[in-house]
Amino acid sequence: MKPFESQNEVALGYLRELDAALADTPKYLQAEILSDIADDLRGLDEGATRIRLTELGDPRVIAAAAREEAAPPATTETPRGYAIVTLVVLVAGWYLVPVLGWIAGLVMIASGAHWQGKVRRNGILASVAVIVVSTLGLLVFRGSDAWLVGLVIFAAGPLIGNIFVADYLRRNWAAATT
Repeated sequence: MKPFESQNEVALGYLRELDAALADTPKYLQAEILSDIADDLRGLDEGATRIRLTELGDPRVIAAAAREEAAPPATTETPRGYAIVTLVVLVAGWYLVPVLGWIAGLVMIASGAHWQGKVRRNGILASVAVIVVSTLGLLVFRGSDAWLVGLVIFAAGPLIGNIFVADYLRRNWAAATT
């Protein structure tokens, strides 16, 4: 049944007023509210309808509540997409596009507006330190019987170290802006 079918005059007037008040709400919500209230009022005599309408309240109040429900929630969170991409580029960039991928991650950290300057600086310095230590590990053990140890340090060091750097940056995302 449609909302305005089989209604007494009092219910019909209320439903028309509610329909006009809901004009600027999404159609699905408008139809749902009208249908629910019409079903609630259907079959009541005019006296019972007046009592029920008093309980329901002013159609403008119902419409205002519907608009509030339909409005997207206000968010104060900063979008984390940039941080996630930056941290993936930092960690995986060393392996996917050797050296240049890692440098791209450092540039993304430097330009990240939601990290404090101190956090950006510490993240970049820690990542550079990881690469320096890994490269030194490779150079120290080259030409010796333990050259495989140097190779493992050089291969795994940037991954492990930059995961810790990424975690530090993740924890400090949007702590304050500079």
